[in-house]
Amino acid sequence: MKTKHTALSTTIASLTHRLSLSLLMIASLTSPSWANVKVAEIVRKPVVNDDKITIRIKVKGEEDRPAMGLQDTDFKLLVDKKEVKFKTQDWKSPEESVPPPAWIIVLLDFSGSMNQPDSRGGKKIVGAINAIRQFTKVSSERGGNTQIAIVPFGKSSIYCKQGYPISNETLDKFFIASDFKLQNNLDYIASLTPCASTNLYEPLMKAVKFLANTKDPRFYLLADSPEPQPRLSIILLSDGYHNASNEEQDFQTLSTLLKRNNNITVHTLGYGLTPEQLGQKYKLGKAATRANIGKGAGKVPEEEFVDKKRLAEIAKLTGGIAEFSGDAETIAENLQLFLNALLGEYEITYTQPNAERGSKHDVQVEVASKGATAVKSQPQSYTIRVFGRSLPLTVRLIMLGCIFMAIGLGGVVPFYFWGQYLKQEALRD
Repeated sequence: MKTKHTALSTTIASLTHRLSLSLLMIASLTSPSWANVKVAEIVRKPVVNDDKITIRIKVKGEEDRPAMGLQDTDFKLLVDKKEVKFKTQDWKSPEESVPPPAWIIVLLDFSGSMNQPDSRGGKKIVGAINAIRQFTKVSSERGGNTQIAIVPFGKSSIYCKQGYPISNETLDKFFIASDFKLQNNLDYIASLTPCASTNLYEPLMKAVKFLANTKDPRFYLLADSPEPQPRLSIILLSDGYHNASNEEQDFQTLSTLLKRNNNITVHTLGYGLTPEQLGQKYKLGKAATRANIGKGAGKVPEEEFVDKKRLAEIAKLTGGIAEFSGDAETIAENLQLFLNALLGEYEITYTQPNAERGSKHDVQVEVASKGATAVKSQPQSYTIRVFGRSLPLTVRLIMLGCIFMAIGLGGVVPFYFWGQYLKQEALRD
């Protein structure tokens, strides 16, 4: 009995230690005091409603990743270089604020290698589609107008003559995140069999050109529109590499296009073993490169090589995020990271001190997690259109009642008595 009690105590102690470690790891990811804020940006012109001003702030940490989990106490407002206080209830986290409108194209690699198992043994294509389902679910829960198009791509080959070509028609299959048709489309894609070779750059260039059409009113609003300009983004999910012979030239063409359209953010997601893991698996003594692709000893099978370097370069050119993983669960987490990077904005509403019609002001925000150096945004200007805020409805109703009472006492009542007087005078006559 004593032995069992000792064993049980040891087990509990071990579990407690593991639980404590897990909680510490979670806290390190979510607590603002562990965050390292690098960039704070007021993402568009402040919204002016009487003397109430609303600003939206995007905050980034290491490697341009969105800084989530901050608190209202981590923010400080400076209006015309003077601090302005705001109430806790007037501050919203990215999960609470309504996200800005967005158009997102998910390019899904449909090459034959997506039929291969991932690091956990499940088919890559199944894991990828399940991850996209979770991505659409989170998008739907956040609300707003987030339009998503899921587009398989793959170049025809001797094993798959048809392939999955990209065109404006295949790209223009957007559904709002909450639309059941989006899930129906995913069901249809899940019924298909990946069978093609990988051509990364052509589908990506066509998607960029599609979103770069400035004549499309969905993507580009008029300059004087009161609505915010939609966020435009492409998520490239691939387990391969651009296998064309003129890869370097194709990449330079793609780079020029991406730089020219810097309002379109491209996030890249590699699905497979890293070059370092491939180097260990095939005993290369180094990280695998394109030169190691081939058959036989000391070579990496073509279907296993993922061009991590190029995927990272593509994302960097657009200010996007590059992630890499070998299992479906992490793929799903990475897709949510991309969503936070695209739509994750904090929101603050405050009252303009001493608001006057036509007065111009500048607002800045300072953001700092506890114990870290504050980061200040660039100032954004705005103009007050009216004298302060309008009176509350109850006050206006009271004032209206007072006016009617004054009219009654000053006009109707005297008129009534005057009428009575005239009537009495007429009776006397």
